Amino acid sequence: MKGLALKVPKRDAEKVRKKAESIGAKDKNRLIRSDGEFVYIPILTGFERYFDYEVVYADSPLSARHRRLEDYLIEIIPKDLLDFIPKSYKMIGEIILVKIADELEAYRKAIGECLLRLHPNCKSVWRDLGKEDMLRKPRLEFLAGDESYTETVKLENGCYFKLDVKKVMYSVGNQHEKMRIARLVEDGEIVVDMFAGIGYFSIPIAKHSNAKRIYSIEINPESYHYLLENIRLNEVDNVIPILGDSMFVTPPKADRIIMGHIYCHEFLKTAFLAVDEGYIHYHEAVPLAVKDRPVNRINEVAEKLGKKVKIEGYRKVKNYSPGVIHAVVDVYVY
Repeated sequence: MKGLALKVPKRDAEKVRKKAESIGAKDKNRLIRSDGEFVYIPILTGFERYFDYEVVYADSPLSARHRRLEDYLIEIIPKDLLDFIPKSYKMIGEIILVKIADELEAYRKAIGECLLRLHPNCKSVWRDLGKEDMLRKPRLEFLAGDESYTETVKLENGCYFKLDVKKVMYSVGNQHEKMRIARLVEDGEIVVDMFAGIGYFSIPIAKHSNAKRIYSIEINPESYHYLLENIRLNEVDNVIPILGDSMFVTPPKADRIIMGHIYCHEFLKTAFLAVDEGYIHYHEAVPLAVKDRPVNRINEVAEKLGKKVKIEGYRKVKNYSPGVIHAVVDVYVY
């Protein structure tokens, strides 16, 4: 499988591998290979700038563990249901979350046991049944391993995120977006993270930028608890946690506002009022049939408030559901 890789002299390989893993740059789906003199360490697109080594487009074999789930299940699941076997799953620290189609309901425990065999260092496997309400509380069903093992630490982009998977959500699909925002933050900025959760955006900004202050607002007490834990774990001193509803406690005079909740259009007015001149990064789950809706909402609120805006970017963060994407709009307000 071809992709980006760092061409590293063998003497430096272990040091570079550790750095790539610590900042979330290593492509875990592909294996490291060597041609004798050099080692080729597969990395994800966007992380090239963090290394002073030649970046090549190399052929790296797929990791064996990404090819064997079907092999384990092929003798258990009827042939007409093989297409429903999960193609991917989340690994959060030592915990696995997997979505399972209704067609495989009777085989969900077997899938959990097979995932533990694939990843013997993991402690528990849970079926991901979605999230509840504005607080985004996970709905999980225990499948395999140790049912009491729900708290873990996820290392991503050089940041530690402690959480309980039964109490708070964790999206592994946003890791590039978190670092993209962190790289945009300029020295001395005041940042407001309106839906901070456990620090998904706030912690990477604190670790990878020179922001003056980051106000991290979270309404869910359980997420707020882990936000405090993660501020401590990452030893950052410029994150100011606020427990409350961002509709009412968003501080004024921000240089940059992050609206990372995908159902937050009703909070746009609050965000605009907190920025005289600066940036808003607005997230939304939007059907492709009405993909202009986020921009239209931004323009409508700006017009009502007499603000001028420039749309500097519109990008897909990831697919959310069939025909629906998680999009982010970068807006300059002046």
